[in-house]
Amino acid sequence: MRKNDSWLSPRSNSTVFRGSHYRDSRSSLAGLSRVIMVLVVLIVIASAIQLIRSVPIPTAMPTLGDSVIPGAPPSLPWPSQGGGTVAIEGVGTIGNFNSNAELPLASVAKIITALVVIKDHPLTLGSTGPTLSVTSGDVASYTSMYNQQDSVVPVAGGESLTEYQLLEGLLVPSGDNIALMLATWDAGSTQAFVAKMNSLAKSLGMTKSIFKDPSGLDNGTVGSAHDQLLAALALLKNPVLAQIVSKAQVTLPVAGVVYNVNYNVGHNGFVGIKTGSMGSAGNLVFAATNGASKNLVVGAILDQSGVQPLIAALSESTKLVDAARKVPQQITVLKQGQLVASINVPGAQPVAVEAANNVSFVGWPGLHVSYQAKFVKLSHNIAKGSKVGTLTVTLGDQTASVPLVTTKAIQSPPLSWRLKRL
Repeated sequence: MRKNDSWLSPRSNSTVFRGSHYRDSRSSLAGLSRVIMVLVVLIVIASAIQLIRSVPIPTAMPTLGDSVIPGAPPSLPWPSQGGGTVAIEGVGTIGNFNSNAELPLASVAKIITALVVIKDHPLTLGSTGPTLSVTSGDVASYTSMYNQQDSVVPVAGGESLTEYQLLEGLLVPSGDNIALMLATWDAGSTQAFVAKMNSLAKSLGMTKSIFKDPSGLDNGTVGSAHDQLLAALALLKNPVLAQIVSKAQVTLPVAGVVYNVNYNVGHNGFVGIKTGSMGSAGNLVFAATNGASKNLVVGAILDQSGVQPLIAALSESTKLVDAARKVPQQITVLKQGQLVASINVPGAQPVAVEAANNVSFVGWPGLHVSYQAKFVKLSHNIAKGSKVGTLTVTLGDQTASVPLVTTKAIQSPPLSWRLKRL
């Protein structure tokens, strides 16, 4: 029976079998060809897409952060009592001693009194401002304060005083009665004026100062040495007030020639600023020249005691100024060729960016130096040494701008990277 079944399958060498095999082979080859063609097309399309895709622009990032000048901070001859601080105007603070202690200010408070008046009634150099007439109330205040042995400037009823003369009487002989006259003229009352004093002090960052009166006679008028330094720097920015505090004497209509209570003014380069004394405490906010430099030595010394407290404060300030003048020096805060930034380049290693110039400032160890980089719009082809930005270096009020340049060339990414990138 199985022999008779042979008709169900043709022999392998039959015509029917060979035709089916060839058809299957041709079909497989055709399918493979189509797959290959599709793959080729996809590769071509993918490659074209990769080539026409926009290439990211190189990006720059600063690598230099703010720093502090290294080394031992300066040492100054601080007194054994009270509080103090010394700075170089426009540069920074040299040192402090108990500088945040809240201490009675006495007439040092008149710095803020003058700043409020000049803010509300601005003056320019050479101008005198409006004229005020001395009232009977002003004369009564003068007489009362005189009898209490306060620091006063003689006035007479009907006397005319300009704003400039009143500021002279306030800051040079330190007239407590003049402080009251200015406060009433400016704000209508001492209470309203004191509110202005505290508001201005707050705006200057004087967080440890409280003003209760415009003259400083009130024991509740207190502040720190650091705060008085801030007030001093604000006063020195006003050319009219800076001119007044530098005078050793002034002449007023009734009082005649009156002398600066700050006996240091006119000696050893002192150009201000304000004394204050109350009971056994002597205070001084001072400014003095610093050799050929335009930057003044500025500071405050508070709560000095002794047989003559004010003389003690004046003496201590002289020691501090003499020592402070020796501190400033030229310090290189950025070197030519110093690496300050890096450019991330697509398809290549990052390219370092360096400073084109040195930068030197007046300074000393412990001061803060800031660096701020600003970059131009970058491209894919940048030659070595090309300017790619500017670095602004700042120390206090000192500022310098330095070009930033590449340390090697930047080129467009190679074809191989463009084809392979994800």
